[in-house]
Amino acid sequence: MTPTSKKYIVKLTDDELKRLNKILRQKNTSETVANRIRILKDMDANHPPVKTYKQCASDHGISEPTITNV
Repeated sequence: MTPTSKKYIVKLTDDELKRLNKILRQKNTSETVANRIRILKDMDANHPPVKTYKQCASDHGISEPTITNV
């Protein structure tokens, strides 16, 4: 797999995106879950702009392999 190819393509429906946003706004949401939601939203092909693994990793201060594990 080349560094620019994506292992999985994330395609969230509008309802899924609303549900994730609701969870993200809750005060009792853990930082790990919040980061995973932010990554999913950044990688969502149905709601542009879609970020690359490198951009997403840089924005969230994590490694590219971590992005592929979300």
